[in-house]
Amino acid sequence: WTYDRALETIREAIQVNDQPVYSQLEGDILFAMANYAEAYNAYDKVNKSELATSGTFYSAAKAKQYIEGSDINEVIALMDSAVARLGKPYFADTAPYFYERAELYTQAKKFREAVIDYNTFYDAVSGDVNALFYYQREQAEMQCRMYKQALDDINKAVELSADDESLWAEKGVVHLRVNQLDEAIPAFEKAISLNAEYAAAYRMLGYCYSLKKMKKEA
Repeated sequence: WTYDRALETIREAIQVNDQPVYSQLEGDILFAMANYAEAYNAYDKVNKSELATSGTFYSAAKAKQYIEGSDINEVIALMDSAVARLGKPYFADTAPYFYERAELYTQAKKFREAVIDYNTFYDAVSGDVNALFYYQREQAEMQCRMYKQALDDINKAVELSADDESLWAEKGVVHLRVNQLDEAIPAFEKAISLNAEYAAAYRMLGYCYSLKKMKKEA
């Protein structure tokens, strides 16, 4: 079997009996073929039927996201429709909806909304997250000037991935942002100890020293 043969067959079925469940499968095949515009149209047809679910709106959002030139706010609106159909309380099986919408909010520079979704995701998976999650949430929190939360998150990130020099450098940046120079300096030094070629860490370390009037070290 090929995707083309599968697509031909499901379209024959649709001609005989046009049911939303067939359009859903048509959309899945088109999505697998990277024909995102037509996949979206198939999913949109399902979403206008009585079979619309969180999953069908999610599929439409993903297809819309991959269509070149799509408005990010339209993608978010589809994800909103997907989330609105989820039952509460939220558990691990529905958590990805919030994680993906948080990433979309971040792309749209709606950082407070992103933080809220990251928090919902965290609760839904009972805190079972990795260093990347803490870093991503910290990035959104910094944009909202939620500095205490950002510090907590970057500290958790370096705790979980202590050999990642970029996380140590980010920790230094957060401390520097809140004028905690004595905490920023060892963070940048740690990043350099992990990667002696990390130019940005040297630059930021020099900047910290200059703020402390330590011109020679700077």
